[in-house]
Amino acid sequence: MRLSGACWLSLGTGALAHPRVSPGSQYVRRQSGPVPPDTIKDCTYFYDSQPGDTCASIASGWGVTLQEFVTYNPSVKTDCSGLVVGSSYCVEQNYGNGPSNPVTTSSTATSEHSTTTTSPAPTEPTPVQSGISSQCKQYYKVQDGDTCAGIVNKYHTFTLADFYSWNPAVGSNCETLFVEYFVCIGIPGTPTAPPTTTSAGATPGPSPTQSGLVTTCKSFYKVQDGDYCEKIVNSYGTFSLADFYTWNPAIGTNCGSLFVNYYVCVGVPGTPTTRRSSATASTTSTTPTGPTPTQPGIISSCTKYYKTVSGDTCQVISDKFGTFSVSQFESWNPAVKSDCSQLYLDYYYCIAVPGTPTTRSTTSTTKTTSTASSGPSPTQTGIISSCTKYYKTVAGDTCQVLSDRYGTFSVAQFVTWNPAVKPDCSLLFLGYYYCIAIPGTPTTRTSTSTANSPPSPTPTPKGPQSQQPGIVGNCYRYYKVASGDSCYTIEQAQKVSASNFQKWNTGIKSDCSNLFVGYYVCTGVP
Repeated sequence: MRLSGACWLSLGTGALAHPRVSPGSQYVRRQSGPVPPDTIKDCTYFYDSQPGDTCASIASGWGVTLQEFVTYNPSVKTDCSGLVVGSSYCVEQNYGNGPSNPVTTSSTATSEHSTTTTSPAPTEPTPVQSGISSQCKQYYKVQDGDTCAGIVNKYHTFTLADFYSWNPAVGSNCETLFVEYFVCIGIPGTPTAPPTTTSAGATPGPSPTQSGLVTTCKSFYKVQDGDYCEKIVNSYGTFSLADFYTWNPAIGTNCGSLFVNYYVCVGVPGTPTTRRSSATASTTSTTPTGPTPTQPGIISSCTKYYKTVSGDTCQVISDKFGTFSVSQFESWNPAVKSDCSQLYLDYYYCIAVPGTPTTRSTTSTTKTTSTASSGPSPTQTGIISSCTKYYKTVAGDTCQVLSDRYGTFSVAQFVTWNPAVKPDCSLLFLGYYYCIAIPGTPTTRTSTSTANSPPSPTPTPKGPQSQQPGIVGNCYRYYKVASGDSCYTIEQAQKVSASNFQKWNTGIKSDCSNLFVGYYVCTGVP
């Protein structure tokens, strides 16, 4: 390769550094490998992916954020699963000067072979994500807290499917919707106002509702704080989760966009008005004499059933009874899948077949002898036998949150008293009781706990108050930490890379152990 009058320096990561050039200068694109077709058109420098590279390592090596790298190269996808060794990826847009302005054709340009001029190209705001519809005539600037479904519901002139087709870079489940970027909300033919009439004979439903609601809906439910899709389905018992998703497509296939105080459809013509009893249960179950509801495919020789409660997993149920393994449970109840991802709350599952032991095995008995017999339930196995006080977990709880809330024990002590939660607190279950005190535990917050307590509020020169210590001076966007938040959840929700979040909030520890509820953190700089 010929180098254009400049010396190219090798970096330790395998990337190449090059001198900054002005838009009018000559440059050489370094692209030995194939370039994915959806790469941004105004890329001015490429890097050939090497074995061992990740999206994060390439972005870090070239001084761009992970968000910028994904925007330049949508084919890599947000989880970097599309990164291909040997392909060339963009690491610089418009010589580092941001997105280039839309190209317009000069009305003064002449040619001896031409007698006509070209009209200016339509003006497109910047920045936009790659792949936006070329027919777009109306744009919206994404605000902090927006979701794809929320934007659709704000206008009511297009569907969620339309939005995804016009803005493919946001992903199929809105995982890469970037704050402060423009998205397309209208093409030629898109209505300019929401429809104001209903079809003949249709009964207008309540509002607000999410887009795409089935037009034949005759029964509605207003979503409450703490609701989730399976909870709503189980509270009625007259329709399946698949029905609910079909009638309410805007909530997504994993219930990720269920909005509080919005109405959802819970019945169409033909939907039963009363909960199905065992006498009228659907024949899809292979065990007609068993309780309902059950999932299809349950083993026909089942002799004993169990109704799931909040916090259950296949492993938890196996540990709870100690008479069968997880693999046996999944073979008797194949609809839960091999990863237990389809275990439904308040459904009945088979926990015994002919030959299954009726008492806990010796190894299981050993595991449960340390549990305090006088404590509340449900609890996980292995709780310290000398426990004197319990706490029932609620949504948003983590081991660190509980330690900070009481201030009388450390995370390490909590894990010691409740070993089933694991050292990383990954198995802390919602709605279960956990030990928070043993003989000798302080009854009031200790002074030593102030190491992980919020500092006394100190006014800062600008921005909302109170702020985490160490926020950079040029911060212009803030987020108030809520109960249950972690650095990771904030980074994901605010579309901020981990390195930038740490850079903009220098006072937060690398393990995020001093992230304080009710304090503001920085989520954006110019």
